Amino acid sequence: MSDTTIAITKREAASTRANQRLRKQDVIPGVLYGQGREPLSIQVERVTLRTAFSGEAGRNAILSLVIDGEKEPVNAVLKAMEIDRVRDRVTHVDLMAISMTEKFTAPVPVHLIGDPDGVKLDGGMIEHSLHEIMVAALPGQVPTEINVDITDLRIGHSIHVRDLTAEASYEFVGDPDAVICSCVVTRAAMSATTGEGEEGEEGESAEPALVGEESADDAGDDAAE
Repeated sequence: MSDTTIAITKREAASTRANQRLRKQDVIPGVLYGQGREPLSIQVERVTLRTAFSGEAGRNAILSLVIDGEKEPVNAVLKAMEIDRVRDRVTHVDLMAISMTEKFTAPVPVHLIGDPDGVKLDGGMIEHSLHEIMVAALPGQVPTEINVDITDLRIGHSIHVRDLTAEASYEFVGDPDAVICSCVVTRAAMSATTGEGEEGEEGESAEPALVGEESADDAGDDAAE
């Protein structure tokens, strides 16, 4: 994670109408809290925030906040971000003050690497269920991404958080049984194996007969004899 210095301004008005006026001026309202601070209403230029999170660390960048009226910069990280899904624009941010000597938790993106055996050999497909893993680390030691090798993954198998090995600089937090990804059989592969793709005279999928069981028609014929 890298240090990024940004200037933020204290925000006096906190009404919905006042916040709407700020957004029209490309200014994002937010709140700063943590490290025993009283929640402080703030505002920051949209372009400034975009630049701060455009580096390698992304949204896990350490921010050095220069706040008007305060003598010393405040180290902080992004804790939450509200987004207008229609316009795809940030509408509010929560920033959390941190200590550079204390661990904190942060979400880290999961990157799947490798060509899975279950896909190339068995015609399966990968279901990626967990796209971020929470880690605990000191500021500056949070990884930019977690690489998960899925080369040996076969159909019917999954990779869980507990299957990963964290480095000494951080640890995984949260549910160790959470599924990161699975290799599952595709409908096409299942049809090719079971013949479910064949259709009967009525246009319905033909189902294989159960060995050792007679059909209802056969039972009726036996009863009529």
